[in-house]
Amino acid sequence: MNKLCLILALHNHQPVGNFDYVVEDAYQKSYLPFLKILERHPGIKLSLHYSGNLLLWLKDKHGDFFDLLKNLIKQGRIEMLSGGFYEPIIPAIPDDDKTGQIKKLNEFIEKELGYAPKGMWLTERVWEPAMPRHIAKAGIDYFPVDDHHFKLTGLTDKDLHGYFLTEDEDYAVHVFPGNEQLRYLIPFKDVDEVITYLRSVFENPSSITHHSSLVCMADDGEKFGVWPDTFKHVYTNGWLERFFSALDKNSDWLQTTTFAEYISKNPPAGRIYLPTASYREMGEWALFPPAAEEYDDTLKLLKNLIGDKKAHTLLRGGFWRNFLSKYPESNHLHKRMYQISRKVHKAVKELRVESEKLKKQNPKSQKTHQASRITHHDLLDELWQGQCNDAYWHGIFGGLYLPHLRSSLYAHLLRAEALSEQALALTPYHEADDLDKDGYKDIFLSTKTLSLFFTQKGGALCELSYKEKAVNVMDTLSRRYEAYHRKLSKCGDVHEHSETATIHERLVLKEHDIAKHLVFDPYRKASLIDHFIAKDTSIDQFRGNSYRESGNFIEALYAMKSGEKKNSLETEFSAAGEVNCAQEARPLPVMINKKISVRKASPEIAVLYEINPCAETKSEISDIRSRLSRNSSFCIEFNLSFLGSPEPEVKALSKGKTSGWGITSVTEAKKISMLNVTYGYLGISAIFEFNSPVNLWQFPVETVSSSEEGIERVYQGTTFIIFPDSEFISGEENQFGFVITLKGT
Repeated sequence: MNKLCLILALHNHQPVGNFDYVVEDAYQKSYLPFLKILERHPGIKLSLHYSGNLLLWLKDKHGDFFDLLKNLIKQGRIEMLSGGFYEPIIPAIPDDDKTGQIKKLNEFIEKELGYAPKGMWLTERVWEPAMPRHIAKAGIDYFPVDDHHFKLTGLTDKDLHGYFLTEDEDYAVHVFPGNEQLRYLIPFKDVDEVITYLRSVFENPSSITHHSSLVCMADDGEKFGVWPDTFKHVYTNGWLERFFSALDKNSDWLQTTTFAEYISKNPPAGRIYLPTASYREMGEWALFPPAAEEYDDTLKLLKNLIGDKKAHTLLRGGFWRNFLSKYPESNHLHKRMYQISRKVHKAVKELRVESEKLKKQNPKSQKTHQASRITHHDLLDELWQGQCNDAYWHGIFGGLYLPHLRSSLYAHLLRAEALSEQALALTPYHEADDLDKDGYKDIFLSTKTLSLFFTQKGGALCELSYKEKAVNVMDTLSRRYEAYHRKLSKCGDVHEHSETATIHERLVLKEHDIAKHLVFDPYRKASLIDHFIAKDTSIDQFRGNSYRESGNFIEALYAMKSGEKKNSLETEFSAAGEVNCAQEARPLPVMINKKISVRKASPEIAVLYEINPCAETKSEISDIRSRLSRNSSFCIEFNLSFLGSPEPEVKALSKGKTSGWGITSVTEAKKISMLNVTYGYLGISAIFEFNSPVNLWQFPVETVSSSEEGIERVYQGTTFIIFPDSEFISGEENQFGFVITLKGT
């Protein structure tokens, strides 16, 4: 009698840049106890994937775990799956990096664990039809996705008890459907319920003949102990031990196997062409909030009419790349990654050529080996770490909303950029194009010490990166409405949910009154944003976005140009707009000009503003200036974030006296001539020196976002609102300027 074959494929991963104590907690709660229990059940086989950076951590911190893993592999009980070394979304990175990352993990697994992988874990199961070529060229033959991918082609459950062949451009790979129902059963439902379901699959004939019937569960390994409340359920209360024992007990009709073993004994069920897809929940998260709400409402109606399975199949969500539309900060990081990848691969090519020349000149030259090491480790490895997927998107996990993950990606990308620019002797240089592919022109300036990224939209500064510390000090995330925000009133606290609930079924609040912190930004929190606001606007109105914007410059398309002088790179912006003062019958026409000069040899930026009425006669100009200064205030918005840390200190010089406060405080200060923001941990200061005293508002930017632990408030950065003296508007002072200096402490 043919048995039902069960593949249990588990994916274990920690984001690049995650805190060491978080990884250690996952090790103690999931990675180690899982293998210890598996070791006691010699009849059970598994397919396991660990991302490359997690394997590096395990090897460094827990060599005994590595030994246990190698022993289980030698016994033929574990099949190791490869993948992108640093867990990138494979179709969302450059082609050379696709194959390079997979090959790197192939080689690591074979060298360190003695296993040559032929299968892989596809990050977030994000599939696009052109992928077979890149996967096959990396030496990979098979991988699991979700049954959702297959059902989108019209197949049903009874058609999915095997695996399939797919191809593109004559490159073929094999793909397995992961069972969504089993993914929700394991480990959240009672073991008997899981076995009952597997028995029903065994007893109901499949449409696939001539091979053993198969069911595959492919999901995160962290749900065995790391996800909320699962450690107690899985280990303390013995769910995993009972499950493995039940598999042993039912071995007369049920057997665990691996992808490699199953392929060796069974042909594919057929050829298939899968559409662009990920797991079903990802499609929901990728939608813009209004569509996500409509999806949720429609799904509930359909479930009542036709049942859960049919509703999930017939109603489709979005697709992963839409996160790049949904979140401009994600898109910026993604397009900067592409920009840096081009530099890196150009530098790699040149370094390889140089290495070959040195080999021919002197085969034993130490310089040859040094060039080779820099090429492969310092350049490519830094780039590839910057492609780790977690901070490029947001779903049930924190992802993009976690500042330490974003800042880690920036750190690796900036180090890769600095090394490649050094190898290519690029700096200083400037380029102008639609670099972030948002339909607006951009200017990028790069010196030995700084990288700056400006956009035509609002004439804003979107990135200011300090190369010495590999940090983007403007890595702030805007506050946006998310579809789950409408559910906050229906959420319970962290103690009100069943310990066996999957994270997809949990929505809890980490603060009882967190809804009061919901504030949404109508524009991206960049810097050098130009505001005109009513004179009586308060800081609370401004930070709560309940004020009225009098000008139309925030999203105006500024004319811009860039150039180079002997000691600096220059960029200029200008825009004609209107200021609608409540007391005025007609809008006041105004021209804003701002010039930014970046020193080539030091991390110093000079900013110079001019505001001029759009009028021809002196009397008209004087009249507009008078009305402006009487009825409105001009201010410049700057947003700073040092690794998303709430610890930096702010010091200000006013009338010869120095005062200080925390960076997360809500503060108003007057007559400031110098501002110093210092972060001791990073060893960096951002110093603002004004050519005339300014008034200042400061307030924190905090998002309300979801994570696997629940809905939480996250500090993203701090907004500084700089008010030049009123004489600047009235015309008594022709220019207003300040100098920003970044330096190590």
